[in-house]
Amino acid sequence: MINLSSMFAKSPFKPLRDHMDKVVESVAPLKDFFDALHQGNYSKVEEIQQQISLAEEEADIIKNEVRNHLPRSIFMPINRRDLLEMLDMQDTIADVTQDIVNLLTLRRMCLPTDLCQELIQFVEKSQQVCYMAQGLSQEFGDVLESGFGRHEIDKLLKMIDEVSNAETEADDLEDALVRRMFDIEDSMKAVDVVFWYKIFELIGDIADYSKKTGNRLRLMIASN
Repeated sequence: MINLSSMFAKSPFKPLRDHMDKVVESVAPLKDFFDALHQGNYSKVEEIQQQISLAEEEADIIKNEVRNHLPRSIFMPINRRDLLEMLDMQDTIADVTQDIVNLLTLRRMCLPTDLCQELIQFVEKSQQVCYMAQGLSQEFGDVLESGFGRHEIDKLLKMIDEVSNAETEADDLEDALVRRMFDIEDSMKAVDVVFWYKIFELIGDIADYSKKTGNRLRLMIASN
């Protein structure tokens, strides 16, 4: 019987997990960033922005290493294209996180007090979805080591469903937040409404692309 664990010892999948860990490192400070923004602590805002940018740059380095060194013809139970697409989805999470903090730092936008509680809740939920997606990478390693055993596959599919459900909850929070902003938009500058709407979309993208990494794993399983 082929030992899939040893076959993957020098495979791109560990760097793929390392990349996701670095993506999570970029997402983790996001709540603290919004807390600092609400408090008007712009020195802290800039400090966290630089921290997130560094994590995003390091994620890019890992991404490029995986792309450059992944053989075009490899004997693996998963498709090379699927690996690269999953890598891109993971990387987009770090990209949009950097976009969020860069935009808010450059424009020094003020977080409306009436939106603060709901926005922080939305950020935390999107972070949670990302953390759950990180767990999928480790679980997929167990699936590989088991030779795609039924028990391990069932556990991973359940986790993928949980990520999808959590992303739906994030969508609901985003919808509620947008409605709340529209309720108070007369007290806001019109340009601020536009900018905050864009920020909400980007925060939602963190959860959305986290779900997409799970969907890609589901396709990998279905092809075996």
